[in-house]
Amino acid sequence: MPCLVSAQMSMKREGDGILITEGDQKVAFYAKEAPAMNLDKGRANYFHPVYLPDGTVITENAPEDHIHHRGIFWAWHQVLIDGTSIGDQWTLSDFIHDVKSVEFFRLPQGMAMMKTIVHWKSPKYAAGARPFVEEKATVSFFEQRRNYRIIQFRIQLRSQVNGLMLGGSDDSKGYGGFSARIDLPDDVRFSSEGKEVEPQKNAVQAGKYMNVSGSMAKNGHHGGVLIYSANSFGTSSQWILRNKESMQNAVWPGREPVGLSKVTPLVLKYAVVLYTGRLNEKRVLKDLQKLEWD
Repeated sequence: MPCLVSAQMSMKREGDGILITEGDQKVAFYAKEAPAMNLDKGRANYFHPVYLPDGTVITENAPEDHIHHRGIFWAWHQVLIDGTSIGDQWTLSDFIHDVKSVEFFRLPQGMAMMKTIVHWKSPKYAAGARPFVEEKATVSFFEQRRNYRIIQFRIQLRSQVNGLMLGGSDDSKGYGGFSARIDLPDDVRFSSEGKEVEPQKNAVQAGKYMNVSGSMAKNGHHGGVLIYSANSFGTSSQWILRNKESMQNAVWPGREPVGLSKVTPLVLKYAVVLYTGRLNEKRVLKDLQKLEWD
């Protein structure tokens, strides 16, 4: 497969996080720590800015309409121990992301991998002194190919306590899980498996991926973000979509909370395709289906 860019992936510590680059091209920034002057200590462990191949920043962080939205992130409203709420990870109320470690590896074939360990804490559990969930994430950055780049996310969650449950919003929408706050143009459109998808108030049933596209690239040129789910659970084809002033969400688990094991971790598997121009979905889906998840 021809490649437009052939440069080494690198990681550089900048301010409160880590910048991923390919040569002199910015790829994404990982927010490792909440800004020093920010009293919201939970605001960490997300990616913003994230860049299209032409350098356009495609994510938004702390927009006025939903100040808790933060680039590419994963979070849940319902975080329960024995049925009692100990915090809201989505809004960052009573919630702390304690990033314990970040490792970066350069791999063959123009690929790089970042591994993180994050402890979930809350002032409502052990006064914030002990974690109730250990998160281990592996994020793989692939070199730009033609007009697109793939970023792969493998998120592993293991409870540290008995009776821990996660759930989406406690309403008919049930949103929660892997999400992207994208800078949306007026002509945004959503499509999956060759069909246009119309956003609804509640989750829509579509394919295992959602292509969000429009005049997103520089100078009003076409571009987009394709979100891919490699999961097999019941909501893996359900999407909360919004055409303005909100995030796009790959729904899991929905409104009803589910338990996390202390022994066998839950694994969530997603990928994001960032592109400028028109996307050859058939070619990209072949690439996505070849991704290794173990």
